[in-house]
Amino acid sequence: MVVVVIASFVVVGFVGAFVAEVLGLWFVPSIGFIAAFAVVLATYLSAPMRKLTSALVAMLVGAVVAWLLVQPSYFPASYGEGLAYEPTYLPIVVTYAGGLLGLLVSALLYRWVGPNNSFKPTPLRGAA
Repeated sequence: MVVVVIASFVVVGFVGAFVAEVLGLWFVPSIGFIAAFAVVLATYLSAPMRKLTSALVAMLVGAVVAWLLVQPSYFPASYGEGLAYEPTYLPIVVTYAGGLLGLLVSALLYRWVGPNNSFKPTPLRGAA
């Protein structure tokens, strides 16, 4: 599960950068949103048990990691030191929104699909 989550983070980071470049968006919030969404959803889909709990833990750990990586952010980031450098919380808010959306999609999948309890083998009688 850990390998899948890390791989999805890396792959989605490149995809998010490509999408941001094509659409002309700011890289940091775009990549953050897509990466947070993908990591939470990949955790839900790859967890062998307690899928929803695993997705919630991934979102909470990701929130701490995102805070350490993204804060503080400045816009526009391409200017040097000077008056144009303004602090902003937009990247972290958009990243958290991606994680929350991933958790919502995970909860909806859990509600619609749910755990598979259909297989109930008959117990063997007299087996030791």
